[in-house]
Amino acid sequence: MLSFFSRRVRLFICTALILSGPGCVTRTLTIKTNPPGAQVFVDDELIGESPVEMEFTYYGTRKITIEKRDSDGRLAYERETVYARVSPPYYQRFPLDFVSEVIVPVDIKDRHVLRFDLRKKKFKPMEEEKDRLLREADELRTRAYSTEVR
Repeated sequence: MLSFFSRRVRLFICTALILSGPGCVTRTLTIKTNPPGAQVFVDDELIGESPVEMEFTYYGTRKITIEKRDSDGRLAYERETVYARVSPPYYQRFPLDFVSEVIVPVDIKDRHVLRFDLRKKKFKPMEEEKDRLLREADELRTRAYSTEVR
């Protein structure tokens, strides 16, 4: 009888210890750019200049927009907009997510790093850009006033 009681007490103590120090998963997304110092927007919200790290709660697809401006405030590099999928690791998929979030008594770090190489923006002469815009406007005006049904 004492042995049975002793086993139950040990089981209770082990269970209490496991559940008393529940772990957690810290999810971070780090965005690095080449060159550094670009403004980074995640889901249309400015999170800072690269390299930048943010914590998140939910996995899924994120809209990431990166732009780097010169000292005059003009875009110096092409604006990048990417839809990046942040996938959960195996221990964050059902039903293992319960174990990693509640039962395992350690803090787990889940880090995701995205790297982007920015392309230098090519500036065209103002006269060339003006001619292109006027041509496109003429084409649009012609299509708008044409009698063809499309």
